Amino acid sequence: MDEPLPIDTGTSAIGQVPVASEDPVAHVLIDHPVPHLARTFDYAVPEKFADTACPGVRVRVKFAGKLRDGFLLERVEKSEHIGPLATIERITSPVVVLTPELLRLATATARRYAGTLSDVLRLAIPPRHARAEKAVLKAEKAAQQQQSDSAAPTAGEAANSTSEGSASTSNTPTSTTTDTIGRLGEWVVNESAHDREDKFPAAEHPRIAMTCVPGPTPGLSWITAGLEAARATLAAGESVLWLVPDHRELAVLAAALDSSEDIGSYSVLSADQSPEQRWKAWLRGLLGHTRVTIGTRAAAFAPVEGLGLIICFDDSNSNYLDQHAPYPHAREVCLLRSTIDSTGLLFVSTDRSAEIQRLVEVGWLHDATPTGPERREGAPRVYVPDEERDPFAWQRIPSRAWQLMRGALRPRTKDTNAVGPVLVQVPRAGYYPVFACARCQEVARCPQCSATLTTQSEVGPFACRSCGFHSDTFSCGRCRSNQVRSIVRGRGRTVEELRKAMPGIEILESGGDDIPVAIDDSPRIVVATTGAEPYVLGGYACAILLDSLWPGPWMRSTDEGVSRRLRAAVLVRSRTAGGVVYLGDTDETIRNTVTTFDPVTTMSRALNDRMELGFPPYRRIVELTGAGADIDAMITAVPELTELIRDSDDDGQKAVAAYPIAAGDTVGEALAHLIASRSAKKLPQVRVRIDDPRSL
Repeated sequence: MDEPLPIDTGTSAIGQVPVASEDPVAHVLIDHPVPHLARTFDYAVPEKFADTACPGVRVRVKFAGKLRDGFLLERVEKSEHIGPLATIERITSPVVVLTPELLRLATATARRYAGTLSDVLRLAIPPRHARAEKAVLKAEKAAQQQQSDSAAPTAGEAANSTSEGSASTSNTPTSTTTDTIGRLGEWVVNESAHDREDKFPAAEHPRIAMTCVPGPTPGLSWITAGLEAARATLAAGESVLWLVPDHRELAVLAAALDSSEDIGSYSVLSADQSPEQRWKAWLRGLLGHTRVTIGTRAAAFAPVEGLGLIICFDDSNSNYLDQHAPYPHAREVCLLRSTIDSTGLLFVSTDRSAEIQRLVEVGWLHDATPTGPERREGAPRVYVPDEERDPFAWQRIPSRAWQLMRGALRPRTKDTNAVGPVLVQVPRAGYYPVFACARCQEVARCPQCSATLTTQSEVGPFACRSCGFHSDTFSCGRCRSNQVRSIVRGRGRTVEELRKAMPGIEILESGGDDIPVAIDDSPRIVVATTGAEPYVLGGYACAILLDSLWPGPWMRSTDEGVSRRLRAAVLVRSRTAGGVVYLGDTDETIRNTVTTFDPVTTMSRALNDRMELGFPPYRRIVELTGAGADIDAMITAVPELTELIRDSDDDGQKAVAAYPIAAGDTVGEALAHLIASRSAKKLPQVRVRIDDPRSL
């Protein structure tokens, strides 16, 4: 005999707890690290939380016998669950932190990177800090009370009063460094004000890509361009979100905003902040206390009321790639956010990434890079080794480089170059751009084309940049030894040589844990590892870029080499101000790009080859790491995937597969479903990383 169907008697709660009279069912997203459990579950809304349990608030609920955090996504009238529901135990905070805009962005990001919504929200919303929240809400209430009592203060004045001291939330250097950074910011603002022209397009929400040259503000022309765009956006009554790669750029940008009278208050959001500082800055952006938010990768999801423009500086920087699941890239988050919220975009950099160049070529972004004559005038004069005319060009520091350094440090009347600091760039510690056999001292050469081999460590891998030869082992062509040694001196040895050759000249080291943000323009030598070059008030007079900086055997190695050189060369004054650069690279692509300061043309040519081969950015790639059989099952289950390479890995095997850009959401959702399904069946997991630059 068939059992009677259950009769719907309405929503009830376990323990006979009275529930809300209207919409008593809450869809709660559980913050859980296990993929198949990081989803929504139905809970009853107790009567006491009827008014405070709003969509977007943080809640605490019992799940599998433990209290867990979650987000209330929606309240509805009925649940598909039969029987009494567990209740919401606590409303963590009455503040609606998961806004509809942030929910759409987080959902799109999870779909793009085959992740869970919980993982994305963990990156997007900082942990709550009760004391910081009380302080912000108290200031908000005081400002509202002041506005209601008196019509004197305007909304902007109230925002300024509640956001006073926002810049203090960033990393605070020593007092001496702070003074230098403040002078640097004031110098940038004053120099940009002299020749200010309204070049930023007046069109509503323009999308722009720009490559900078030193110009009047060496190393900081990205701030000049960003300030111009920010002023236009603020004048239109909209807000600005500005991303930078690390705390050094953040400190200089904050100093420039402090010196700019027409920008007003701003918030700083960075992962380097304390939990209290970060939550306070995040809440003030959510409540609309400031119209400008600046920050590092952590600020890509930051709430900004009335957002009209997103500025991203140096989008190819590896710091923008998050190392937590689902491994999103801040550049892609900016692109998604601009599309969802219909905001303007400004990608400003010293180089040009492949992804941005593709968007320029398809017409999605407008290229505002300076023209040829303007670019050449704003760039420094670049010298390259001439092995035929200079018999000492092979030396560690060639004679021409010594002449340029002495001309900047000890000028004579006939010298035409500028006077000021000299930058000497050396490779990172432990980096072997050129190596030799440890037994016979023979320089390691490619067995196919005889060009010098390159490696990242003494154990490999070994590769040739000329013909593409790649090997995991090394064998000397003369004595067959497998041992190698570096023949490139590091930062310490370079400093010793410079002190012997130039006694009495101050030498400053920058690298490792000791990297100054900015220094003054006193004549001195700055020996810095790649990426640790300090900013200089007025720019460097000369830069000596030693040794070849090959990043390793991967598809974007030349892109990275060009980017590293341009980041250093752009810190030097323009040729009209006497700035000179000595470039020690032998790679023709790097030489041509730096001497012409034209990374756009270089990247455009590289994209033609990648388009023919179907490589990124014309297709998306996914890296799968795990057991071979599990990887096979994942690739077979998603027909859009085409396997490209497979190799051994510490965790088993690593496979890289490609798929069309148009199938991005479909593949992302399919992979996320497979991950959750395998998790529910307790099968071994396969790690998924989409569009990791180092996968190929």
